[in-house]
Amino acid sequence: MNPSVGYSDRRKSKPIGLAYIGAYLRHNGFEASGFDFGDSPEAPVDLSARHGLDRFAMVGFSVYNESLDATLEHAAWIKRRNPAARIVLGGPHATAVHSEIMRDCPDVDVVVRREGEKPMLDLARRGEDSWLDIPGTTVRLPSGEIRVNIDSPFLDDLDALPFPDFPFVSDSGYPPLTYFDSARGTLLPALAVNSSRSCPYNCSFCGVLTIGRKYRMRSGESVVAEMAHFRAADGLDYKHVYFSDANFYVYPKRALLIVQALHAYDPEITFSFGTRVNQLIKHQSFIPDLKECGLRFVELGIESASPQVLKRLAKGVEPADNLGAVRLLERHGLGVSLDFIMIDPETTIEDLRANQAFLRAGGFYDYVPHEHLYTHLVLYAGTPIRGYYEERRGTAFGMSELPPIETLIEDAATARAHAALVWFRAAYQPAVDLVLAEAEALLQSRARHRERHPVTPDELALQLDVVAARHAPNLFFDNVLDDCERRGGGRAPDASGTPGTPEEFAALLPRPGTGSPGLDGLLLRAAARIDALASRGTGGADVTSRTRALLRTAPPVATVNGVAADGS
Repeated sequence: MNPSVGYSDRRKSKPIGLAYIGAYLRHNGFEASGFDFGDSPEAPVDLSARHGLDRFAMVGFSVYNESLDATLEHAAWIKRRNPAARIVLGGPHATAVHSEIMRDCPDVDVVVRREGEKPMLDLARRGEDSWLDIPGTTVRLPSGEIRVNIDSPFLDDLDALPFPDFPFVSDSGYPPLTYFDSARGTLLPALAVNSSRSCPYNCSFCGVLTIGRKYRMRSGESVVAEMAHFRAADGLDYKHVYFSDANFYVYPKRALLIVQALHAYDPEITFSFGTRVNQLIKHQSFIPDLKECGLRFVELGIESASPQVLKRLAKGVEPADNLGAVRLLERHGLGVSLDFIMIDPETTIEDLRANQAFLRAGGFYDYVPHEHLYTHLVLYAGTPIRGYYEERRGTAFGMSELPPIETLIEDAATARAHAALVWFRAAYQPAVDLVLAEAEALLQSRARHRERHPVTPDELALQLDVVAARHAPNLFFDNVLDDCERRGGGRAPDASGTPGTPEEFAALLPRPGTGSPGLDGLLLRAAARIDALASRGTGGADVTSRTRALLRTAPPVATVNGVAADGS
């Protein structure tokens, strides 16, 4: 089960890790049910009651930092009604703090460390008196003593695992996974596939380290068989594969063999994957063959353009490597998906300037979504960077604590820049996103049907507005950095101080686009042009009223160290 955390800032998709465990249990003869409440706003006790979670003999939770407290609420409710139920916690966070969980959380019976398939199967097979010594688990003995059993061996033969075909009860469901192939002008049904486990590198912020760095791989035949399986099971002709591996490109020969097998199975399949900058550069000779087999874009773990930040993150690359990797993909006509950490606790305005210079040089002023502007370092339990900041601050973070970046930033100018970004994200980014999404859909539709929709002056004007709207968040951030430099730095204010007000930030808004209408005016003008063009085709889209509503309801909340006064 994925417990409730009441929100989700990521795309809603099936939890593959839990699906593997559920499928593994079923494959070995045990009935299992899956629940995914990851973005449910409902209280854990209400979800537990509505779905009758106390009826199960064993309930396993996949736990992250932000979901531990909700997990414990679920567990307490279940235990009060069914004391014999075995409560099991697993996942990266539970692995990192397994001893603390068993010490402080009496409703938890077992923590499964690292991979979950084999320990969960052993727990299902063992009786009440014989499950305290299972490898890969941490348990509480009848005496109250905490026992950390030996690690369970890693699953080396990933091809032997059943495919993660396992259903979940989810209030919100899962939207269809798609990929728009601009080369064909077609929206493709897509499938997320995990072809390997772990990563042999040691980035200081990465939660994969808690699970272990032993890299294991599937064969191309296994990946093809999974594609065929889900095409038949789901009745969808999947045409794009999102490889969800932590690092798909550790062994480029293996990566090429997998996609060659997919290409032989169906030459129309396209794919994408994530990897490190230095691996892409070192093994660039494979890129033409990968593209020939359908590669469309690569998700790059760039993280920062600051040498100091890259060193803290243990990336093992220089800023020039990041830009070189981006331009390498551009030369081959391939897209880039950007993984970025704009701010960490020690970030300076100079670091932020370097980041903006990289985004400009790499062509990312036109890049959407704009999430890279708002990202910050998250100190996950079990990561070296969390230990570094605990030592630097002279205090240990709580077992379930994810310290807000606002409380960690050390430089006053950086705190102000971050607060400005928080304000802009709430006040303007929803309207920017709406206008860009509606404009893109409309312009693509008109381009596909040029015989009915010849290019008009209004369409050209909308295209200019789209460019201006794409640039607006970056231009705002440039203005913010100029303002921060004028004001100077120093120590960040404590909780009693404010790094800025909405009125001060509003004064830094850019006036992009032709005619300098101001950002509100630009977005409303673009929305009106979308509605006018849409009304000549399939009917009005009413983008104007929706944009106006977003701008009207944007919260001009006061901030304390960038945290909204209402806690949001």
